[in-house]
Amino acid sequence: MKKLFISQPMRGKTDEEILAVREKAIETAKNHIRICGEEDEIEVIDSFFQNVPAEARPLWFIAKSLELLSTADVVYFAKGWEDARGCRIENECAIEYGIDVIEEYPDCEPEGINFGTALDLAKRGVKIAREGWNGKGLFVVYQKAYPEGIPCNKQTAEAWGMKEGDLFKCEPYLQINTVDGSHAMWVPSICDCLAEDWVIVE
Repeated sequence: MKKLFISQPMRGKTDEEILAVREKAIETAKNHIRICGEEDEIEVIDSFFQNVPAEARPLWFIAKSLELLSTADVVYFAKGWEDARGCRIENECAIEYGIDVIEEYPDCEPEGINFGTALDLAKRGVKIAREGWNGKGLFVVYQKAYPEGIPCNKQTAEAWGMKEGDLFKCEPYLQINTVDGSHAMWVPSICDCLAEDWVIVE
């Protein structure tokens, strides 16, 4: 069972507007979790406070939200979250305390995004690709570093003059899924860096 927390801007919005955005966010988040290959059931945490004490101040809301956030496995940040003070606090807490984060960016429209935004998304676990690429099935992923090292296999050990099982330290890198289904280290070209047709691969 995965517990899902929805973070969304609420200030100045009606209950109907909040619930409409929330419903869409829940469905999008569930689809994202399923796409990532997670078959667990999903429980949505009720973080929309309707029975609020008359004396409640803004800090009361964020305190209650963080209490609920602490029980979450995944948190979805709805569009506009980066402009809302409470959402930004929730985002920082989720990242700092290792809760899986899904962020909806205003720039993620079908016409594409720039490489800077695409790279930021890749660092958060999203697969990215360019619409301008000719090959089908191509996409790029961000591979995290192994600063403490991982045991190297025989092939790596022979290549680097190490012993099999020695700790192999690795910096982060980009990897591409090629047309034939194999994988390779990848470095963007100047055209890739300046392109505005980057898209998210579901």
